Amino acid sequence: MAKIRTNYIPWNRSWVTIRRHAPVILKPSIVSFAIVLLWRLVIFPADWHFAKPYEPILFIVLPLISFIYVIFASVSVNSVFDQYKEVSKSVVRNDIDTFLIYRDEQLPILMHILIGAPSLLITSFVLLYDYEAHTITGMATVFVVSFMLMLIWQIVTELDDFRRSIWFKEKIPPEWLQIDIETHFKKR
Repeated sequence: MAKIRTNYIPWNRSWVTIRRHAPVILKPSIVSFAIVLLWRLVIFPADWHFAKPYEPILFIVLPLISFIYVIFASVSVNSVFDQYKEVSKSVVRNDIDTFLIYRDEQLPILMHILIGAPSLLITSFVLLYDYEAHTITGMATVFVVSFMLMLIWQIVTELDDFRRSIWFKEKIPPEWLQIDIETHFKKR
């Protein structure tokens, strides 16, 4: 007797998903690699770094900036993910009103600034930290920190524009994207 597979996903759909989401990892990887090259070829040889003592940087500045970053990154990710879920529910339920409420909503530019500014500050402090002669430690630290900051930025911007999703492209009726919101809600 043949065993029935209940969790079967066709290989081509998995491949499409991998191909679609590869840039989410590749873009931060490329940017982080470029930042590591900047550090290794310019900053490290020029001996540009903070002088000792490092305690104010390690125990005051970086924790404060990181704390601020975590708060606003969390708010942003939570906000765009909640909106993403609402749009998804509205498409499944065929609820055009809810869809139209969220269709053109995006994260305000001020939230992007509140994520971007601490990211730049954290990256700058990591770039200017004195790794002494530990080139590998410096390269690894610069890569990991910049990669994670860029990955969060990438995910927030991806979730903020649901129209990039393959699922939404297949499920949203094309006419929903053409409707004028003001006209639609004035009819009521």
